[in-house]
This record gives sequence, C-alpha cells and structure tokens, in this order.
Amino acid sequence: MTTRNDALRRLAAAESLLVCLDFDGTLAELATDPYAVRTHPTALRALTVLSETPSTTVAVLSGRHLDGLRRVFPLGDPVVLVGSHGAEPTQGAVTLSEGDTAYLDRIQDVLEELAQPPAYVEVKPYQRVLHVAPLAERDSAAAEALLARAARIDTGGRPVTEGRNVVEFSAVDVTKGSWLARFKQGFDATLFAGDDTTDESALSALGPRDVGIKVGPKPTVAPLRVARVEDMAAFLSDLARERRRYAPE
Repeated sequence: MTTRNDALRRLAAAESLLVCLDFDGTLAELATDPYAVRTHPTALRALTVLSETPSTTVAVLSGRHLDGLRRVFPLGDPVVLVGSHGAEPTQGAVTLSEGDTAYLDRIQDVLEELAQPPAYVEVKPYQRVLHVAPLAERDSAAAEALLARAARIDTGGRPVTEGRNVVEFSAVDVTKGSWLARFKQGFDATLFAGDDTTDESALSALGPRDVGIKVGPKPTVAPLRVARVEDMAAFLSDLARERRRYAPE
C-alpha cells in the first residue's frame, strides 16, 4: 500500500520527474463561472519551484481549451500547458478534417436546442460541451435530466465524456490518458493528480514507478486520495521542498 510519505520520497528521488496535473478541482476550486477561479496560491508557488528544479518538468493537462486554460493559469514556459483533454498541446495539436468540423457543427446545433438558460453550450476547438452547473444550483433534477438527454445523442461512435455538471462531445479520440502515456515516456517517474471522471484515463496510464492522486470523493484507480484542493496544494508544497533537496543536478 502506497502512503503519502512513500509517494513523496519516490517522486523526490526520481532521476527525472514529470509533475502532471489537472486544473479545475485539482489546482483551483470549482466555480459556476469557469473564469472566476484562481490557482491555489500554495500550489502555484510549489509549481513555480518545481518548474525551476533540475530534471523536473511540470505540465497542466486540462479539459479546458488551451486559450481558456491560459486565462486562468498564470504560468507559462517552461511549464507545459495542454488543453482539450490532450488534443490541444502547445505544440503538435491535432488537425480536424472537414468531417470532424461538420460533426461538431451538428452537435452544437443539437445541444443549443436542448440548452435552455442558464445551461449553455461551450465551443472548444475539438469539442462541444453542455454545461448545467448554473441550472443545477437552482434545480438539480432538471440539470440531471438535461445531461441524460444530451448523453443519448447519436454520435456515430465518436467520444462522449460525462463529468461534473457537463457532457462533452469530441471530434477526436484523444484522452488525457493517451496524451500522458506518450508524454511520460523517458521520465523516471510521473505524478498525476485529478478530481473528475475524465482524469481516470490518465491515472490508469501510470506505471509502477509513478504516483496517482485523486482529489475528492469520486471513484478512482488512484492509490492515493486527498480530500480538497488545499490538501493537493500541501502535497505539492512538500514535494517541491523535497525535490529541491534530492533532484539530480
């Protein structure tokens, strides 16, 4: 059984370390307004230190589109930013075909017919997302019913992802897990932490030398769990301190 201290020691002593993190619900508290959030200050300080530490790479892997992630997360290069669940990295983004674009247009039309305010449809480069958080605040049953209706839309086999108060339709078959599985190659150890169902594919991509952390109460394959964003920030702060002591030069 992996303990918190075991995980810290293993990550701090790795020859090369990837610290890869979800954003919403992991580094920042959730909010009805997706742009009224801020990175937990303790986590931000820790990530700044880690990004400046030798043999250490920091990545933020979010379901937000890349421009949206940049609006709420203040760190840039050398921190790697990846949006749209891995489809939109800062380099090497996926190219959509005409068929992909037509599919997204059709899904957007259907969702906009369903989304009675305050529910709304978010347009992302590779996805269309139905958001019901504002509706759930005043009528949780109506929000759940709307999500269920959206989840029954015929996608022709294209990916659909259900998360907290959202259902997302993607034109590309890229997940956090598929992106992380490729990017983590060459690192001696990887930390990944996330709070939502969409993070499980990344947690499942971790190997025996890696560490996975689930933030919050949702079911998970991760061996470690923290209750809140502030607890994740405390873990990152401890990791930054220990990594500075033991990181290879």
